[in-house]
Amino acid sequence: MFPLAKDQLDEIHRHAVEEYPFECCGIVIGKAGHNDQDILFRCTNIQNKLHEMDPETFVRDARTAYNIDPKELMKILKEVDSKQLPIKVFYHSHPEHDAYFSEEDSRMALFDGEPVYPEANYLVVSVYNKKIRDQALFSWNPEIKTFDRALD
Repeated sequence: MFPLAKDQLDEIHRHAVEEYPFECCGIVIGKAGHNDQDILFRCTNIQNKLHEMDPETFVRDARTAYNIDPKELMKILKEVDSKQLPIKVFYHSHPEHDAYFSEEDSRMALFDGEPVYPEANYLVVSVYNKKIRDQALFSWNPEIKTFDRALD
């Protein structure tokens, strides 16, 4: 079963198209199997700002990378705690690229080789010329220690 309701997925698709040609990013919190309680947060991708400030450390700009604003992430994590709703899905778009979990995506989702949020799914939305082409959902597979394609 896909972890998001159609209206949430539609909102994510709108977000991806609105942010094009840059990557959008966001988080959905909620309990598995209870889409009616989910809360979707559109996040600000600060990758362009980071790239401008320090292009040697942040080699990519927002066309090929995302970085969630830390202040927004902290607010969302407070909501996770106060509402007792775990992070269900992290999402981002790939403008002019296919829906795959890149090495950069994996690197950002791991700390010391383990997932920062092992129960969360990761949705990647492919956008070409302001049109949604595809999407793919990924989850952590502890047996092979990598992110596997889950449901589409």
